Amino acid sequence: LADSAGTHFETDAIWIASPAIRYHVAVDGLSLWLVILATLLTPIAVLISWRHIDKRVKEFHALLLLLEFGLVGVFVAMDLFLFYVFWEVSLVPMYFLIGVWGHERRIYAAVKFFLYTMAGSVLMLAGIIYLYNATGTFDYPRILEVLVANPATLSSREQFWLFLSFFFAFAIKVPLFPLHTWLPDAHVEAPTAGSVMLASVMLKMGTYGL
Repeated sequence: LADSAGTHFETDAIWIASPAIRYHVAVDGLSLWLVILATLLTPIAVLISWRHIDKRVKEFHALLLLLEFGLVGVFVAMDLFLFYVFWEVSLVPMYFLIGVWGHERRIYAAVKFFLYTMAGSVLMLAGIIYLYNATGTFDYPRILEVLVANPATLSSREQFWLFLSFFFAFAIKVPLFPLHTWLPDAHVEAPTAGSVMLASVMLKMGTYGL
């Protein structure tokens, strides 16, 4: 693995026939380390919550596992629609981790986190659907092949607006100024395990997307 380039541990199967959405996952030299980071920190997050979470314990740990599932999915997805699904899956458990097990202003922080991230998600979904209409596929490697074979598929103006749709979605998640105001509230109000996963892995989603 260390001596070879490209993707590894690839699975590519039909998920939804129409529109053509594939369960296409794989890891490369970048995503592999992010997958390791997510899977390493999740049991640590469980351990540091062992004595501090005393209400709805089962639900808390189930949401941590769902968060891990979404994070790993984001880093291995090769189909853009599948990437979007995993992106949204990771949003839901963090919202509840902050809103249920957070501190005094947890509801405010959870709603603010949700609204900011959803705004970015809508822009990204619009870009993904536009790319599908232009190329006929959600599969990222196939999209690249189409654009290389026929550069005129997207005009310069279309490329500019597509870039902005993805950029703002990822910039909110990084987060970049001035789209960062949700982060201090989320960090302060989140439980310790949620803050660890947010700082260590979730913020990497935006950078990875860029």
